[in-house]
Amino acid sequence: MSAQKTEHRREIKDHERILAELGRIKLFSELVEKHEGHYKYEFDLEVIVYGRTYTGGRVGPYARLWKYESGAELIKKDEWAGNSFYVLVDGRLEVFDNDPKNPVREIEEGEVFGEMAIIEGDQRSATVKVKEGCTATVLELHRPALRLLQKLPNFKRIFDKHYQKHGLKGLLSNLGMTRPALALELSERLEQIARFKVYGRPHTLLQEGELIEQVYLINKGWVEVTHGGMATSVDANFAADRARYLGAGNCFGLEAITRGARTWPYGVTIQARTEVLEISIADLNSDPQLRQVLIAEFGALSDVDEDNLQKPIADPRGMQAASKEISTGIIDGTNLLVMDMELCVRCGNCSLACHHVHGQSRLVRHGIEIERPHPAQSARTQYLLAPQVCLHCQDPECLTGCPTGAIGRHPGGEIDIDPKTCIGCGDCATQCPYNAISLIPKKQPANGWHRCKNFLWHTLKKLLWLTPQPLPARTDETEEKYLAVKCNLCKDAPFNRSAAKPKAYSCEDNCPTGALVRVKPLEYFSETNGQIGKGYQGQTHITGQNIHQEDRAAQRWHTAGACAIVGTLITLIWAAWHYNLDEHLWGTRATVRWLTGWAGLAGVLGAASYLIRKQIYRWRFWALRYWVLFHAYLGAITALVLLTHGGWYAGGLLTSLLMVTFDLTILSGLFGVACYLAVPRLLTRIEEEPLLLDDLLARRAELEHDLAVIETKDKAEALRQLIEQKVPDRLLSLSYLLSQYLHPQSLTHQLKAAREEFEQEVNSLELRPDERRLLVQAVETTAILVRVNALIYLHRILKLWIAPHVVSTVLMLLLMCAHIYQVLHFAVR
Repeated sequence: MSAQKTEHRREIKDHERILAELGRIKLFSELVEKHEGHYKYEFDLEVIVYGRTYTGGRVGPYARLWKYESGAELIKKDEWAGNSFYVLVDGRLEVFDNDPKNPVREIEEGEVFGEMAIIEGDQRSATVKVKEGCTATVLELHRPALRLLQKLPNFKRIFDKHYQKHGLKGLLSNLGMTRPALALELSERLEQIARFKVYGRPHTLLQEGELIEQVYLINKGWVEVTHGGMATSVDANFAADRARYLGAGNCFGLEAITRGARTWPYGVTIQARTEVLEISIADLNSDPQLRQVLIAEFGALSDVDEDNLQKPIADPRGMQAASKEISTGIIDGTNLLVMDMELCVRCGNCSLACHHVHGQSRLVRHGIEIERPHPAQSARTQYLLAPQVCLHCQDPECLTGCPTGAIGRHPGGEIDIDPKTCIGCGDCATQCPYNAISLIPKKQPANGWHRCKNFLWHTLKKLLWLTPQPLPARTDETEEKYLAVKCNLCKDAPFNRSAAKPKAYSCEDNCPTGALVRVKPLEYFSETNGQIGKGYQGQTHITGQNIHQEDRAAQRWHTAGACAIVGTLITLIWAAWHYNLDEHLWGTRATVRWLTGWAGLAGVLGAASYLIRKQIYRWRFWALRYWVLFHAYLGAITALVLLTHGGWYAGGLLTSLLMVTFDLTILSGLFGVACYLAVPRLLTRIEEEPLLLDDLLARRAELEHDLAVIETKDKAEALRQLIEQKVPDRLLSLSYLLSQYLHPQSLTHQLKAAREEFEQEVNSLELRPDERRLLVQAVETTAILVRVNALIYLHRILKLWIAPHVVSTVLMLLLMCAHIYQVLHFAVR
């Protein structure tokens, strides 16, 4: 709530007054009805007006009565605050659109306003102020009240009527702004014959072959268009050349007017919550002027028409990707987190950073996998993972069940949970389709000494405890109070407290390769760009730069690093050519060897500072991906400088050991760079879905157990020999393992090839059906085991170089200190 709103209003806390106003407003009159001297909806009325205690927490009240002064602002256009709607009790309120001085209309007493932002999850569409020289009494109702009030038939009927009226006015207003031909008179006539409706998935909007009786304009949402009697499907094997996924701005039914078509040549099925403008063709035909305007204006909104829908899709892979993006709902996220798995080195630093900032990681590296051509219509495939983290959906389902209103959309656009009002009921976690909300025990506040003491005790216990730590108690066996937590876009993190800085996210800033990034879905997923009408392509999101498409900062780092390496190499060659390494320069005691030695020391310390930055999570100090580039380029420059410093002679034992450790540091670092470039790309080509190392180890244990069970079953000697000797000899061989890397293929094709390899032995043994199934099970289990092992080895290779690199770096620093002491000691002598 802004300061202006707070200063120019006061709350009326008289419950009797609130009850009286509810009874006077037709919308709520049913709520205060009495039957035999008692309120008919006594429980709901108590929660809405008075509030009550529930599971140790306070639920409600949901209704608050406010008195606003002259000129006070209740709602501000384009702000993300959709947790309350309002009803004017008495007074004068004005609605402003684009011109802050000229109101477009006044709100009538008893009229509902602000409800569109709640239902649509969108920004406020207009500004509402108290008229100058007047006051206003307004009833504010929080989102949870809507769930209770929707049970009342009278409220539902009136509220839905208000919503459709405002939705239609808003849609026509937007069309009027973008399409000047829709003059005020035509808009009023269109408003009389048009209907504004909302549909949910999987409603069939149009049935192929039925009579065309209406024109449909998609205002928000997504639909699937099919023809040829094809059923709706999101399976990977669907006939992508015969389906289209279309979004806002697309119009259906104009062909009945322009071409005289009588039946629908295609079917349309709703794929998400969709707002539709429906206009009767009979009504349009009775108004030729309006009909001609709509043919021109609606037709110009989109390039999609019947002819385009009949054409084969240029890239079916792109439409398959669009199908998954739309059906899973990630395309409608206002802040989407994606991971490019060909860049992800599986280090887990994103989840660790989230844990350090929030005390509980809100990012789980499982989720929705997307394979898409990138760039569009190219042969290259991009493998993406949308992890289990809040999408801050435009139409969030998690908000519908919260009994206290603790979870809601905040002014910054993020959806967050207020820990003060959350009672840990878990309704929001149950409603979230992405498993992005977790329940954690509420921690009791502790003073500084207790926090320090607990930290020291837990650290010491972790280091010295010899027995395994006990598992935490089951949630149904503890009286601990719980709190719902989720991603809040790091709004309370220390690095986001300064309003002058652009918003940062701990997970994105602490990814060492730039694999993880927050994006605008409709821009990032270019395969959906052509599916939205031209007049509807503007969309507001709360996100940062799409570094997968263009990372200018990284480009500057690469350019500067390459220039620095070339410049350093030229300078060193020039110095070595013109001066002897030990020749005194310009009459001083300085030599090229001394200068390169001190420069090398500075370079080593600068490169080692990356280890310090890697431990910084709660403060902003460049993104980690840029520190990796700084570390790599500075390390390369330092290598050139120290090689020049050493010259052609190894020197004594200490110097020789120093150069050996230096070489090991450089070689292990180069090996790590090669691993980071090659291994993730190989992983994505083998794995069916991104798995963590712990998942793979658990899966390997399951497969080994299954093989052991198969080997213990009674079977003929020939079959036993085949299962226990020939199958392992062929499938557990080094050559079969290498084939996973050299010729990666899908698991389905791999299992088919493995079965075919033993087809001849199976036919020669004339096995019974049960014996054949046992052999097939052994072959498939062994083939999957090899695949899992191949992935485990790749995961371990990604970390194999780290220990030698760190050890050699530490030894190099120690030997360097000894070397510097030795040089200074002899120089003084």
